[in-house]
Amino acid sequence: MAKLLAMATVQPATAEQKSIRNIWQLRSASPEVVWAWITAAFTAYWILFVAGAFLGRKELNTVGGVLILGVLAWFLMERLWVRLDAVVITSLLAAVGIPLLQAMANESLSAEAVFKHVSLCLTIAASRVLNLSIVCRSKVRWMLMLHVLLILLISLTIYRGTSWDGGTRHSGLFVNPNNLALIPFLLLFLIDPLRDKIYIRLGVHAVVITILAFSGTSGAVLAYAIGLIYDARTLVPPHWRTVAYVTAPVLCLGAVLLVATDALSLLPETRMTNQISVIGGQLQNVLSGGDVAYYQEEKVLGPGSASGIWRVVHWRKTVTTYLDGEPLQQLIGFGLGSSTRILGKLPHNEYLRMLFEEGLIGLFLFLFYWRRVIATAPAHVRYVGLIVAIYSFSENNLDNYPFMALFVLCLSARGVSQAFVRKPARQQVAVWNPAAQNA
Repeated sequence: MAKLLAMATVQPATAEQKSIRNIWQLRSASPEVVWAWITAAFTAYWILFVAGAFLGRKELNTVGGVLILGVLAWFLMERLWVRLDAVVITSLLAAVGIPLLQAMANESLSAEAVFKHVSLCLTIAASRVLNLSIVCRSKVRWMLMLHVLLILLISLTIYRGTSWDGGTRHSGLFVNPNNLALIPFLLLFLIDPLRDKIYIRLGVHAVVITILAFSGTSGAVLAYAIGLIYDARTLVPPHWRTVAYVTAPVLCLGAVLLVATDALSLLPETRMTNQISVIGGQLQNVLSGGDVAYYQEEKVLGPGSASGIWRVVHWRKTVTTYLDGEPLQQLIGFGLGSSTRILGKLPHNEYLRMLFEEGLIGLFLFLFYWRRVIATAPAHVRYVGLIVAIYSFSENNLDNYPFMALFVLCLSARGVSQAFVRKPARQQVAVWNPAAQNA
């Protein structure tokens, strides 16, 4: 018996065995998670069932049943599809399902908007299936960095684009300065936090700050600051993080009090503080449906000071128009590209735009894969996804396809370099070794 055991030697598991095992573990949600979702689905089902009984709408019962089947099918697909994950499935559903539902409901669709929508969804799906390695360890990262730097250099010098706010802001090669402000964020993906010298890392952030100052985009500046704070939280000792978590809400409350008491005059006068000041003074008027004298505000506080309150006015118009729509329109939206046709302008809020054009279904799908792409990104670039997600509250970024395509490809890196993760314990399997028998 001892001789037979000696003939069996322990060898490392093959790469294929490890890959299959790891993929299965990643794709399979725990039983408790599955049961939690099933419980939530049944909760929604019983609510719809009772509401249908009281209102005499038995079709709500059917909706609840479909919801339960959807949850079960979701977790079934999570186990059956090894190469496809939830982001791929969701983005494909959004790419095909939203335009199809809107066409069946006879909603007016813009061919250009449909093309952009489908292209971005397919890019998100492809970024997951390709299983790309981390871009900062790729041999082409310097080429990608050169691409971005050239675009920024041309926008700063040769082709300054359209002049905004009395010539204080320029759009470069893009439609407006807000689109230009997105581009330098791509450079943050190309920083190798372990191998790059400190001057390279600081130099990249210096470029980002320069472009943000050149474009003068308050939303991008605020998103960048929040993203940096989020990324720097790991540098704070654990016993100090509690202090930081308590301090952050206090600072937010202080900012609200500054606006409420009209005490912003105590701060240095900048484009952002002027915008906040105008919002604080006009918010009640806007919420009640009143008009805002944009020219008068900018005449007093300078160009661009009324852009913040202009967004609030347009957000209110977007929400009220959406709520005035038919129930089916609220569910599937008014049609891709309908915001400019109905509202006159884009909502300057990607989430409200998604709600208006694609309804609750489209917004849910968007939020799901948007959040999951960011949450599953490599830890050292997750803050870049957070920056763009926050910036999307004040700007429409999805139309900037060159940026969004490279953004999701960099953020969806799945083949994580071992330098960025803890190496798993060596897995071993017993195999028959003929040499031991001959010995």
